[in-house]
Amino acid sequence: MQSEIIELIFAGESESLELKASVRDPQMLAKLIGSFANAEGGKIVIGVNELPEVVGVDEALTRRVYDAARKRLTPEPRTKLSLIETEGKRVAVIDVERSSEIVLSEGSAFVRAGTMTQPMAWTQMRQHLPSQPSASTVESLIKAIERQSKLIEEMHEQIRESNTWQARWKERGIGFLLGVLASVIASVAYAHF
Repeated sequence: MQSEIIELIFAGESESLELKASVRDPQMLAKLIGSFANAEGGKIVIGVNELPEVVGVDEALTRRVYDAARKRLTPEPRTKLSLIETEGKRVAVIDVERSSEIVLSEGSAFVRAGTMTQPMAWTQMRQHLPSQPSASTVESLIKAIERQSKLIEEMHEQIRESNTWQARWKERGIGFLLGVLASVIASVAYAHF
């Protein structure tokens, strides 16, 4: 396992690997875990900076943040925390399995795209739905889409405030996305109620 971790660390971040020097924020870790569960799964290695260099991990803090992050996920995906000795220091490895359901982090869905964690698009949410979703599943999805819309609107506002030509193009794209989300909410609600 130690040699496998060394290989992963030196391969660098990818769609299935995130490297963190430390984690202190359960909300951030929950988003990251949820993003892997909503994609293809992956590993989060804590105790490694971006050079990459093994810096070690505060085990007690990492366990507390991991446990708090798991409580913020609905449904809780299958994960496993392991502590591994490598290069004379301990690193934490969180293995995250792909989920067949949309995993929400405090009510919002995130997905891993390349080396980034980003809000999940409605088209990606739709792929996780069973062919005959229950009324409660549809209701959860509508609430998640509403929260996603709010996140996107907040991003929209940040971009608008930056006032560059790139920001104006991003603003137009986000406006289009909000329109699409509104139509999806309406069609899902109409089809199932």
